[in-house]
Amino acid sequence: MWIKKGSLISFFSSGFPSHVRGKAVDLSSPDGKTFFSPFKGKLIKAEKFFIGRPNRYATSPYDYILSFSIKGKVVKVLHVEPTIDIDDEVVEGQEIGYFVNSPYTGGDFLHAHIEGVTFRFSKITDYRESRKGKVVNVSQNYFDVEVEDYASAGKLNGVGCCGGLLNTSYPYACYGGIIGGFNGKLSFFGINLGRAVYVRRKNLVLFEGKKGLIRTWERQASFKILANEPVCGKAFFESVLSYGGKPRIRFFRKYFGDLGDKVDIGEIIRYYMGR
Repeated sequence: MWIKKGSLISFFSSGFPSHVRGKAVDLSSPDGKTFFSPFKGKLIKAEKFFIGRPNRYATSPYDYILSFSIKGKVVKVLHVEPTIDIDDEVVEGQEIGYFVNSPYTGGDFLHAHIEGVTFRFSKITDYRESRKGKVVNVSQNYFDVEVEDYASAGKLNGVGCCGGLLNTSYPYACYGGIIGGFNGKLSFFGINLGRAVYVRRKNLVLFEGKKGLIRTWERQASFKILANEPVCGKAFFESVLSYGGKPRIRFFRKYFGDLGDKVDIGEIIRYYMGR
């Protein structure tokens, strides 16, 4: 899968079942607006649909689902308004649309949800526990911190935690992934992330905030996600990766400082959690 350097990317910060089962990836781009094709193929179907799901962060009431034919199989792409037509051939790196801030994505970094591609996780190649960052975006309801002392697993960079890269939406989705390595501890600046769930996938450990949550996801937690309700608690932070760039943490709290502030991630967490 081709990815433009500097793109934000996430596997386990979404509560939709395809992410929990490791069958989907959310991919952005360096400008956070344009979708660059990660594959070579043909657009065979495009459907626009309206969504009744409530989301105060959304700016569009509709979304798209695109289907591409790639080497004899179908790959689905959501949250992208296409700038190409049915039967158009696409190549890797081609601009083919723009991200939609729909009720399914509002509050997340703008991205394309992709199903039908495979992604292998590398081992940790450079590890440190992250604590330094820079405020790069301030909104009324959240702010983004670009992590400066990140860890790496191949070309993926992320928040260094627990011996790997932390990828989660806490406690909203109530689960997440530690990518590239794992030291047996699930603590992030005093936050207990839950219990480890070992999966049959190399260089990956999942964790869950409640025992049995992942095993019963489709029967329980997924219904809350579809209704835009938190699985374990109101959203506090979302930790996402970057492909060859700096990863980010989005804190769903009001920020009282300035854009460009250098911050300590641990101090932010302690402040907003009243510790």
